[in-house]
Amino acid sequence: MNKDKREARGCDAMEDCGTLGDLAQQSERACDVMIISDDDDDVQQADVKQADTTDSDDDVFEDVPRADTAEDNDEDSDDDVFEDAPQVRNTEGFADDSDDSMPELGTIEVTAGDDTEPRKRRAVVTHRARLVRRSHHKAHLIVHLLSTQLLNHICTQPSTLALCLSLIPVYVVDRIQQHLVPNRREIRRDWASADLHYFLSSFQALKFKHKRGRGLDVEQGFWEFVETRVATRAWHEPMLLVGMLRVLAFDARLCVGIRTPELKVTVKESVEIERMYKSDVSWAGQVQDTDICRAEELNNGPTELNKDDQKWWRDSVPQYWCEVFDQVSEQWLTINAHTGTIERPTQLASGGKRGPCAFPYILGIDSSGSVVDITRRYTRDFVNNTRKRRLESSRNVQDSVWWAEWIKRWEREHTERDIHEAAEMARRTERNTMPRNIKDFASNPYYVLLRNLTQHEMVAPNSPVVGTIRGECVYLRTHVQKVCSRMAWHRTGRTVKDQEQPIKHTTTVRKGVECVSEMYGLWQTQVVCPEPVVHGQVPRNEYGNVDLFVPEMLPHGGTHVRDPGARSMCKELDIDCADAVVGFEFRRGATVPVLDGVVIATESRDMLLDALREERRIAIVAARAAAETRAVQRWRRLLIALRVRAEIDSTFASRSSRSTTTFTTPNTTFY
Repeated sequence: MNKDKREARGCDAMEDCGTLGDLAQQSERACDVMIISDDDDDVQQADVKQADTTDSDDDVFEDVPRADTAEDNDEDSDDDVFEDAPQVRNTEGFADDSDDSMPELGTIEVTAGDDTEPRKRRAVVTHRARLVRRSHHKAHLIVHLLSTQLLNHICTQPSTLALCLSLIPVYVVDRIQQHLVPNRREIRRDWASADLHYFLSSFQALKFKHKRGRGLDVEQGFWEFVETRVATRAWHEPMLLVGMLRVLAFDARLCVGIRTPELKVTVKESVEIERMYKSDVSWAGQVQDTDICRAEELNNGPTELNKDDQKWWRDSVPQYWCEVFDQVSEQWLTINAHTGTIERPTQLASGGKRGPCAFPYILGIDSSGSVVDITRRYTRDFVNNTRKRRLESSRNVQDSVWWAEWIKRWEREHTERDIHEAAEMARRTERNTMPRNIKDFASNPYYVLLRNLTQHEMVAPNSPVVGTIRGECVYLRTHVQKVCSRMAWHRTGRTVKDQEQPIKHTTTVRKGVECVSEMYGLWQTQVVCPEPVVHGQVPRNEYGNVDLFVPEMLPHGGTHVRDPGARSMCKELDIDCADAVVGFEFRRGATVPVLDGVVIATESRDMLLDALREERRIAIVAARAAAETRAVQRWRRLLIALRVRAEIDSTFASRSSRSTTTFTTPNTTFY
């Protein structure tokens, strides 16, 4: 019986093998058909090969021998029957290796997965790096400003002024005292300039020496400088000069030039900042300026400067200097404290060369401690050069106004002299703002090229051309007008006039579809005139709402009620109303309207407001009643709990006292 079963299983296996052979044969036929050759012989061989595949299955497959098994293995599984069976192979077309009609097939290799190395991400400037650099920039400004305030405070001390007065020759003091206005600490206008030059000649005779500094207290170091006349810091000579001028009744300022880190961050710097941030290393940036590092170098003790350092100290751009007000010309004169001479502001800040200003920020501090930003007077090209290194050039609105708001803390009430000075610096800035390079027009606040305009900007018609550069016309920035689409103007409370043609076309891509928008200028629009309310019916747009982006869009005879329950109350009172759309917002990737109250007829306003007030009063009364009910319930629960506890104490207190023995000692009772 078992033998017959094994024979039947062998026959089934042979049939299965035959089926597998058919599948293999069909796949080979498909492969042969797909063989493409440029030679005619190959095409003929492929046809012969396809014709030979019509033989019967008996010629292809031989009988598969049945595996030898012992009779005592009757209980084995079916897998054991085919354990030693030879591998079946389709030999059609492969049996005779000398058959020239069979083309050679190449080896097919299939690789699972991707063994290639992952592509490295290109390093870019990160948001964190820009934020760190801006914070570093602000920190430099604050530290330098506060340190200069400390130096100016030392110059105003009575002891400092007395020390400065002791260094001035007697004949200089007597001459200036003769020219003072009686009963006032002011120098006469006709003698101010002559006295100033006379004083500077005596200041130059002091002949200070310079040495590398050592870490002393600021005030202690200044007093040591006055005693030894050896300057170890860049601010010693300017402080002494300011003190002398103030004690002689001159209006003097202590000026400081602040070098700050560049706002632009390179990719290398960004990578370094990210590395330090991830490694959690405490670090502090440094200004890459050899002059500052060299002027503020600290050593264990003072050492004499060599000839090169002496020349550098004398010829380099000073970081501190002095300004004194000349009452004759009503202008501020710049004095280089290292040389004791009056110099031109632009010449002093650029090192005597026709180059850019060495400092992006220059501040002046007077005797009262008020701070004035005087950078515009010391630079030849503030807009196109110096402004790019300041926070005003930042695209972030908060950063661009941060410095102006911060410096207001030390500003005083503007006097006539301050207003005149600000107007003079403004005129100087406007006079020297025409860029010399095309790339500078992109950020220039006064001039613009057509290539720098955005798709929502254009030069107004009939605008004059103020200049040309490389064949391109230059226009004033004030002549640039804003252009918008019809819907954009509608959201500002304006509508395009009838029979107006679009002055500009812009192309945008929305959801993969290219759209062309028609743009109109302000001169092509007029204030929107909404439809009035007629017989209590509020006019609506195509969506059933009222566009109320600006107050002027309220329909005549209508009232805007901004109460959250106004719509439901209007339904109860049968008052016609429409939702007021006051704007749009982005929510979940879509633009949705912002609703704020309803618009109703003016004659229904009083009735609606009275109903809302009554509803609010009823809600307040109901809330108060509910609160009283909750309070009564809580008091009832508390009283019941207290009564139950009293009953339990009265019932079980006697029993507990009987079973408890009391031992009394002079100081302690034990239970």
